[in-house]
Amino acid sequence: MSDLTMQHLTTEELELWAQGLLGAARTMHLTECTLCFAEAQQERRLHLTLSQLPLFAPRAGFADRVMAQVKVPKTSGEFRA
Repeated sequence: MSDLTMQHLTTEELELWAQGLLGAARTMHLTECTLCFAEAQQERRLHLTLSQLPLFAPRAGFADRVMAQVKVPKTSGEFRA
């Protein structure tokens, strides 16, 4: 067994596994590590839940309404060193 197979999966690797994009060498770790497998299953459930949420877009003019609320401070004058 290689060192790579023995190392716990990183957060990024768990996300890749949930998406079906993790390489075979790292996927092998899941067959032997119940901790990583449990975390990977939780990540997969999260991805599934998020993928089932409805898609939405803000109404027209949303960005304009937000930017109209932004207050930009004015400078008090020239800076002189």
